[in-house]
Amino acid sequence: MIFQIKLPFKTPTINHLYWHKGNMKIMKTEAKKLREDISKIVVSRLPFVCSNLNSGLKVTVEIHENWLTKKGEVKKKDVANREKFLIDSVFGALGIDDKFIFQHHISKVQDTEEFAIVRIENCSVE
Repeated sequence: MIFQIKLPFKTPTINHLYWHKGNMKIMKTEAKKLREDISKIVVSRLPFVCSNLNSGLKVTVEIHENWLTKKGEVKKKDVANREKFLIDSVFGALGIDDKFIFQHHISKVQDTEEFAIVRIENCSVE
């Protein structure tokens, strides 16, 4: 594994982080603050990055939170909307383009705590 990070907060949906003005998509102040917080956590872990991140990458994202209603039914929450902002923020803090992602896996994990884990590994591009 090249890099793993645990982000100790609820992952917001991308729909709540931007507002639209005509054809423009503008990041809210809350989203800018969250991106800064993610960047600080990533940068604090940079000494542990031990491989070249500009090759084929496999990214695994686990989003931990309560995905069930009180009746035990699955809540209507789109995991992909929560993951996109995380990937953009982590890769931005690492200074690499997410174009290097060749494998991508997202998991919802039922949990009483709210946090996310992002793992980045090398993978074959062939």
